[in-house]
Amino acid sequence: MSRLLIVDDEQAICWGIAKLGQSEGHEVHTASSAEEGLLLAEQHPPDAIVLDVRLPGMTGLEAMQHFRQRAGQVPIVVVTAYGDLHTAVEAVKNGAFDYLVKPFDLDQVQAVLARALLKIPDRPADGD
Repeated sequence: MSRLLIVDDEQAICWGIAKLGQSEGHEVHTASSAEEGLLLAEQHPPDAIVLDVRLPGMTGLEAMQHFRQRAGQVPIVVVTAYGDLHTAVEAVKNGAFDYLVKPFDLDQVQAVLARALLKIPDRPADGD
């Protein structure tokens, strides 16, 4: 079982991806801001992160480095409703594993997460 962290301020996105992850047997945590997601990443180190670009407070792109400091080199899938080239380039520069543009279907998310979870780095058990 892998641990997923979903960070998106749209409740429906968090709910849908969380249900998908749970149906695949994963432990899923959700957050509506980068700051909340960073706290969760410390408490429950994720194996993959789904991170929205536009969030209240710190943006997803700004948060990527902070997630790297807390969670290591886990795959980060960047999600945005604004599929412009600049955002995609910035996400890749910041080390995004993949990039999804809203609206997306859950089959796309499932495929990306399956690929991301194949890339899980070794990490010590956190005692959960």
